[in-house]
Amino acid sequence: MNMARRIRFSISQPIVIIGWYISSIMLICLLAVFKSYNDTRAHTLTQAYYYGILAAAIYFAISSLLLITVYGAYKGHYTKEFNLTTSQRTLMLQTIIFLVYLLGGAAVYAHIEKWRYLDAIYWADFTLLTIGIGDFVPRTHLGRGLLFPFAMGGLLIIGLIIGSIRSLMLQKGSKKLAGRITEKTRRALLKRVLASYEDPRSFSPNANEDGSDDEVERRRREFLAMREVRRIAEIEQKWVSLVISLTVWMMFWLLGAVAFWRSERDRGWTYFQALYFAYTSLLTIGYGDIYPVNNWAKPFFVFWSLLAVPTVTILISNLGDTIVRGIRNATLYLGELTILPGEQSFTDRFKDLLRFSIGARGPNDTEDAQQQENNEANREQARVVEQAESVMEEEELQEEEQAREKGDIRAENIHHKQYLLMREIRKLLSYVNSDPPKRFSYEEWAYYLKLLGADESVASYHRAPPLDADETSIQQTGSSEDNEGQRRTPKWSWMGSRSPLMGDKEEAEWLLEAFSERLERELKRQRDEVQSQKRNSKRDKQNSQEKDK
Repeated sequence: MNMARRIRFSISQPIVIIGWYISSIMLICLLAVFKSYNDTRAHTLTQAYYYGILAAAIYFAISSLLLITVYGAYKGHYTKEFNLTTSQRTLMLQTIIFLVYLLGGAAVYAHIEKWRYLDAIYWADFTLLTIGIGDFVPRTHLGRGLLFPFAMGGLLIIGLIIGSIRSLMLQKGSKKLAGRITEKTRRALLKRVLASYEDPRSFSPNANEDGSDDEVERRRREFLAMREVRRIAEIEQKWVSLVISLTVWMMFWLLGAVAFWRSERDRGWTYFQALYFAYTSLLTIGYGDIYPVNNWAKPFFVFWSLLAVPTVTILISNLGDTIVRGIRNATLYLGELTILPGEQSFTDRFKDLLRFSIGARGPNDTEDAQQQENNEANREQARVVEQAESVMEEEELQEEEQAREKGDIRAENIHHKQYLLMREIRKLLSYVNSDPPKRFSYEEWAYYLKLLGADESVASYHRAPPLDADETSIQQTGSSEDNEGQRRTPKWSWMGSRSPLMGDKEEAEWLLEAFSERLERELKRQRDEVQSQKRNSKRDKQNSQEKDK
């Protein structure tokens, strides 16, 4: 009822938290009473008992995390209304489907193979996760036949879950991490700059306030400095993500090995053997030469593997963004220097190598590479919008021509500006969601900002790079006021938090939103003027009629 939005969040959340706490406490009491009435020296605790311990711990953890969320909402760190996004809802449904699939499949195989149900869950877990330990295997003809659809269906569901985890946690988490690292790098650079120059504005010590060429040069240096900040932050973010995912994976490996070692010590397992088993299970190798037998080890293996195996996928993904990509680029670079010639000559490649060796930007990180035209794989998705924009462009050109013929210079300028906005919007549509993201040069940004009413040569639009993030930060520069009386945003800097290079939006996406907002205001203003003219004309006509009477 909470997640389906049938009950208000402020009412349902306390019920959910209290309910989970009650469930945890009741289960703990049940387990404690059970153990006190049984002599564990004469009887072995079953897998169900240990599953109960894990369940009680999970219930308590869930209620505690939700309690933290409520406290954060009360303090204003979160919104007081929580609505699931599509990706969150998808991940929840996929997880529910997977657990139903695993538990239902285990029930079927427990009946077919005459296994205990909890042993069947253990088998279904290492089967669907492709670990394949081999201590439990289907031996009946029916069981082996059903394995074909059962395993394939499980692989598909796991693939969907891992994809959702990647899109929900990795991408959003990476953006937040990148934002923090970018802010940290920006502050460090500004501290060095402010220590070098007395003028706080200065990336150019002779910056003027009168709109001269020095202002443009200063802004250019700011822009290039922010570009470098973003480049350094992106590299650092990838390596930080790799270190975090590697640390989490190592924790699952080492701590999981401790649990298996302690549970199987009666069978003579050493810690190295437990490390070996945990490692082959994490990488889904599953030789099956050693495997857990203890009633505690099997429930822990199910819980541990469902959390640990996805961490391997996250680790491999982060490896692909750092080490693997570096090895791939180095291999291609070596091939172009030797047996597989590329587009650049050997001399140019050798010069790039020399620049790289003395600490300059590497051959794959040059400004030219960043300024390349992005692929248009997503252009088809915007085809309808582009066609509509094209039609509107033609209409604006016709209206501009008509205004020119009538000698209405103001109307001509308005239609010409709207035509330029529509033309640029159509161009930007081909860059949105492109891979790699489009990077615009400073000259291109200066042109776009001038269309948006923020001339780079006018110092009154700008401010000194702020050391601290602006409290009223908004990532929207395109709403600056021009000479026609439109609303103005506060002054901004390329190195400030209002900079279009500072937020989590790509440059093409930022510009597209800014141009769309500007065009919307232009059209609204034109509509208001037309309506005002109609009202004035109607009022003049009425006054004329009354005068005639």
